[in-house]
Amino acid sequence: MNNPLMVALIIEGAVIVIMLIVLFWLVRAQLKLKYDYQLLNDIVHSNSNDISGLCSAALTVDSRIAEVDSRIAVTDGYINDLAAKIAEVEQEGEQAAHPYSGDIRKVRSGASVNELMQNSGLSHDEAALLIRLHGSKTPP
Repeated sequence: MNNPLMVALIIEGAVIVIMLIVLFWLVRAQLKLKYDYQLLNDIVHSNSNDISGLCSAALTVDSRIAEVDSRIAVTDGYINDLAAKIAEVEQEGEQAAHPYSGDIRKVRSGASVNELMQNSGLSHDEAALLIRLHGSKTPP
């Protein structure tokens, strides 16, 4: 009778030791998971703060870009105005340098000697010379 009781106590002792080892292993695994969770939570919180900062910076950059775009549009308008004024001055300079430039354009568009005499106040010889110099190159 002593023998079966002793075997039962040994089996119970072995089961208790195995259960304690498993319990110790589970507690250790739970602590490791808790540490990993806290570490990941800190990383997520840090990333969230970084994303908030980046969004704020993006809004600031966007407003600056919008301001620069409006300045570029205004400057572009000024440049277009200046280009138009420069073209006017150059055209006036060309017309002043070539008093016959308007008459030459008329000749190139097909004006006759009589039209030049009537519209531009040129003499017959002047109109004929302009037509010979600047008229169409095809012989009549």
